[in-house]
Amino acid sequence: MENNYPLQENLYLPKYFSSKAIAAFFLALVGTNLLFYNRLLPFQWMIFAIIEAVGFFYFTQILSKRWRSSSVKRFEKRLFINSLVLHAIWVVFAYFFYIWMSGQPFEFAAADSHGYVTHGMAFADMIRNGQFLAIFANKGMDVSDMGFPLWLSFLDLTVGPSLLVQRLIHAIFSAWTAVLLYRLTTRNFGESAGRLAGIMFMLLPNFFFYVGIHLKETMMIFFVVAFAENADQLIRGEKLKPKAFILTIVLTLVFFLFRTALGITAIFALMTALVFSKGQNIKKWGKRIIIGVWVVAALSVFLSARMSNEIHELYEYRNADQATSMKYRAIEKGGNSFARYGTMALFAPMIITLPFPTFTLANDEQKNQMMFSGGYFDRNVYSFFVLLALFLLIRRKQWREHLFIITFFVTYLLIIAKSAFAMSERFHLPAVPFLLAMAAYGMTQTGKKERKWFIPFLAFIVFLVIGWNWFKLAGRGIA
Repeated sequence: MENNYPLQENLYLPKYFSSKAIAAFFLALVGTNLLFYNRLLPFQWMIFAIIEAVGFFYFTQILSKRWRSSSVKRFEKRLFINSLVLHAIWVVFAYFFYIWMSGQPFEFAAADSHGYVTHGMAFADMIRNGQFLAIFANKGMDVSDMGFPLWLSFLDLTVGPSLLVQRLIHAIFSAWTAVLLYRLTTRNFGESAGRLAGIMFMLLPNFFFYVGIHLKETMMIFFVVAFAENADQLIRGEKLKPKAFILTIVLTLVFFLFRTALGITAIFALMTALVFSKGQNIKKWGKRIIIGVWVVAALSVFLSARMSNEIHELYEYRNADQATSMKYRAIEKGGNSFARYGTMALFAPMIITLPFPTFTLANDEQKNQMMFSGGYFDRNVYSFFVLLALFLLIRRKQWREHLFIITFFVTYLLIIAKSAFAMSERFHLPAVPFLLAMAAYGMTQTGKKERKWFIPFLAFIVFLVIGWNWFKLAGRGIA
């Protein structure tokens, strides 16, 4: 497949966009709190939000400009080391911050984190006792939840049960993910876009949050980007590379131990790209058939009756799940009475931009959402460049050259839009690296014609953010 990149308008993020994005953030934050002054966002979460939004846009602009002339090797080294240092600092800070705020080194309202740690220690004991296979006979845990406890059991057995040490190891994987995303994006959209994607991954607040707690997202995102990096090499390579081929298959199987929908998405995106991608290399039907047959064969071995039932259940309850969940959220204690109106028809058109930030004290239990509200706003803004990238690729008839990336994030986000987690930032995360790759491409392609749409888009986002916060307050009767 040929990489004929269009002429790049920008080699880094222009200050025009970063400054306007920061101004829009303050307008949304201040405007929301002035309108709903009786439910002001607590001061500490306001500081977090400011650092997250201002830091992301300011340093994306600064670093993409400063590092643009570095050699590839030097850039990768800078990206990895800076990512590791930043995430490691956050891990240490968050560990003691959570202890200070809640008395335990876990996020606010922690639930799954405790479960993962407990199961990880139990799995480690079973392995020590030679009962590894008994882990998979555990009927009380879905297959799609076993991956992270298994990983934690490995850490327990190798580096010990220290939560702080384990999270520092996760920081290494997160830094590695930034480098892999840079390589993937560069192969698809050129060097400038690749560097922007890597820098944005390094700075995005949402990834900091999950590195600093014991949820599966950090490792899951690493596996997603590693899978995409290897699969993209298969799709674009002139020769079938055994290493990339084996890693692609293995990582596809690993997804089913983390999230069933992710495994299904990975298979669909890979097969779609193999069949429909445009380019000389992919026209070799022999390679398509070989890869396709091996994917199906490997899955047929791996997909036990238990996992098949889980996938079947996911499909069977695709219609009822969202409606049931939204009705429950409308009537539960502290819930939002408007939640019952949440449907795919409402979420799907905005799924690339969702979720919106919580800039008011709508629910005191949602400390995590308030703490990282600036990161949510970052997503709202960079979605402009994602949408622009999609538009340009379609207009230039180049979308088939990047079908794997597009199919992956579009399919996964549509699954989320149809689920009970359409407004849950956590469940969007596997698609975020691909959104950053697309956003980076959009940033490099934004000229004078496209720039004129940015301020109207920001105005629309500010309006939606204020509207979302009204929705959260009014639905609880406190607007």
